[in-house]
Amino acid sequence: MNKRVVSIQDISCVGQCSLTAALPVLAACGVECAVLPTALLSTHTGPEFTVPTKLDLTEALPRIHQHWKENRIPFDAIEIGYLGSERQIGFVSDFLSDFHGPDTIVFLDPVMGDHGRFYSGFDREYARSMAALCGKADIILPNLTEACFLLDREPVVGCYDVTSCLDLARRLTGLGAPAVILTGLELADGQISNLIYRRETDAHTLISTPKLPGQHHGTGDLFASACLGRLMWGDALPAAAERASAFVSAAIANTEPEHKYGVRYEACLRLLMN
Repeated sequence: MNKRVVSIQDISCVGQCSLTAALPVLAACGVECAVLPTALLSTHTGPEFTVPTKLDLTEALPRIHQHWKENRIPFDAIEIGYLGSERQIGFVSDFLSDFHGPDTIVFLDPVMGDHGRFYSGFDREYARSMAALCGKADIILPNLTEACFLLDREPVVGCYDVTSCLDLARRLTGLGAPAVILTGLELADGQISNLIYRRETDAHTLISTPKLPGQHHGTGDLFASACLGRLMWGDALPAAAERASAFVSAAIANTEPEHKYGVRYEACLRLLMN
């Protein structure tokens, strides 16, 4: 197989999320993972810790880009996660111009909010810039709040219905990405669902797992990397998303409620291996 992915997002020195999770998850899928860290944080940014230290790596990104370009390093996929500023969105857009070839999958998680509000440091202008970046992606993975922000709508809070989610997904493909995975949907009591929509066929798939107790940081990061890893292995998108959903559900079930570092996914990596 010999696939190589570059993951563009922050790295937490402590915390089972972002690049810290992407590396082992993609490796478990048999994929080589190169990294392009956007920032170095002492811990993840969840409320379980005080405000972490942060080293912004924006200035280093163009130099890494140029070095890779000079050495003609190819990538089979480009995974994009947390970007801390509109300036970094601009950098990623330039990066895609050089590294998004005809056989390269761009897999974008437009991280900027949840539960009806922006994360700290993000606003409507950031959402508009991110919406433009979505036009350069092949698959985007917003949650419901992020989907609304990308479409410049007021965010939806709480449960929704499949028809409304399908309408959102169709509108999101209007930004340019031909496939959407709406993540973390509460469409039925006791269930968490991911809705996959592909513009070319106007077809959708709904994947649901039991909603487990507790709130844990980094589950979206795990899902994104697991789904991309299985795509690289050769799974179709619905099968990849189903495998990733089962992996995340098992990891949550393996995590005690008081664990504040993320979810204990390590013992569940075998679920991603063929």
